[in-house]
Amino acid sequence: MIKLTLPNGAVKEYPDGTTLLELSSEFKDCYTAPVVEGVFNGAGVDLQKPLHTDGTVDFITWDTEEGRRVYVRSLLFLFLYAIKKLRPEVQLEVCNSIGSALYCDITNGIVLSKYDLQAVELYMRKLIASQEPIVYGTISRAEAVKILQERREDDRMELLNNAPDAQTLTVYYLRDYAEYFFGAMMPNCGYLKLFELINYENGIIINYPEKGSMDRLDKFEPSDALNGMFHELQDWSAKIQCNTVAKLNRIINCGYANGIIQVAEALHEKKIAGIADKIAASNKDVRLVLIAGPSSSGKTTFAQRLSIQMIVNGNRPVPISMDDYFKDRHDTPRKADGSFDFESVEAVDLELFNDHLRRLLAGECVKIPKYNFRSGTREYRGREIQLGDKDVLVVEGIHALNERISESVPANNKMKIYISALTPMQLDSYNRIHTTDMRLLRRIVRDSQFRSHDALMTLKLWDDVRRGEEKYIFPFQDSADIMFNTSLVYEFAVLKKYAEPLLKQVTPDEAVYTRAQRLLELLSHVRGMDDESIPTNSILREFIGGSIFKEAL
Repeated sequence: MIKLTLPNGAVKEYPDGTTLLELSSEFKDCYTAPVVEGVFNGAGVDLQKPLHTDGTVDFITWDTEEGRRVYVRSLLFLFLYAIKKLRPEVQLEVCNSIGSALYCDITNGIVLSKYDLQAVELYMRKLIASQEPIVYGTISRAEAVKILQERREDDRMELLNNAPDAQTLTVYYLRDYAEYFFGAMMPNCGYLKLFELINYENGIIINYPEKGSMDRLDKFEPSDALNGMFHELQDWSAKIQCNTVAKLNRIINCGYANGIIQVAEALHEKKIAGIADKIAASNKDVRLVLIAGPSSSGKTTFAQRLSIQMIVNGNRPVPISMDDYFKDRHDTPRKADGSFDFESVEAVDLELFNDHLRRLLAGECVKIPKYNFRSGTREYRGREIQLGDKDVLVVEGIHALNERISESVPANNKMKIYISALTPMQLDSYNRIHTTDMRLLRRIVRDSQFRSHDALMTLKLWDDVRRGEEKYIFPFQDSADIMFNTSLVYEFAVLKKYAEPLLKQVTPDEAVYTRAQRLLELLSHVRGMDDESIPTNSILREFIGGSIFKEAL
């Protein structure tokens, strides 16, 4: 028998080998959304995993970020199974999210018609209707090697070799098809009722329910520019043989780390110089550059590097901080809980900001405020700006793409730039590294280096950060004139050295321990890389330290 502490605080004994799936039936009425994953001693585990030791039990529901990942992962498994049964000649690679949808690329050029997709979807729905089991299982290392050799999956073999201590591996079975996935699965296909398949570009979109709603499937809204930005870096990383963790490990093991750093940084410099060239080529029309992006996308360093390239072209960048236009504290909007909502666009004095933009572009001399965060008031400390013929205002902030911020400036006089860190790095063809995970790792490292925050505090704040992004940043990304990807193909290996010790400090009694453990498991797949060769103007330096722009950080 094993002794388990349950979600309601009760302690009960259960037979050895009891699963969390069996226990979840006792508590299903305690949750407003379906239970999709278990938590044992603070770490996320599959509901079907047998328990053999005493411990504390909890559950993760569908309406959380972790729970939605379980849904999407299981839906992907069902889709892959259907493709292998109906169209086994199709080779797929799971790429990136586009809103609340997942894009899968067909890598061998086969085109599936809408009728082909209808057949695949019908097959999937039959398995859903019959509640076909998704079975949790384990295999020995020797069995895994044999399967990978038979399938000729070299990248997965290298990942396995990078974990010599793993003598058993988790696999999932859907009928006769076995597959490895990074993370837990639904117990059966019956959970996966809401989805649609859509032909898109060279592949297939799997559309799934948006957060918070299991009974509504929103219309898929394509973001061609964002998807194009991702695929550009994905194609480039594949050309230089650095698009999977296994290939990155190989580069590090062979002593070529410095080379991949130089090549990745050169690509950034080339892209940033190209943006500066477009500003210069506008024949003085562009007088305002607006830069926005989600947390830890590297906005500050990007703005500094763009400014340098603008100077090379003969322009003079004039920075203005949107933070200096915050409303006085007593006029700041509040959240439902009564706390100040500094992320709201209404926290900015839009009327004053637009008035200053209009007057500056008209050639007037304007007194610029400085916001005193201690007193919560704007102050005027003598800074005055008057633009010359080659001067360009540069504004960086989360609301920069919101038209209300710059509505006084004609469209031809401004350039909107959206930046994000869309990582092309994958564990393998079916297990991608989420962009949000990479940004979270960046933020954990930066908060520790520069803000005296430990990983626990950053993890606790992350959901609020993400809600702000969903509300104030992502809705405006498609209005950008230019998109820039700040991801670096080598950064996963560098962040490992900094993030691992921070994440290991999170204790099992914390609610975010599950997320910390998942990130640690993700980092375990990559070999650490030395960072001495990273240039001081690198966007990554904004997070790990040593930036030449440290005064601006």
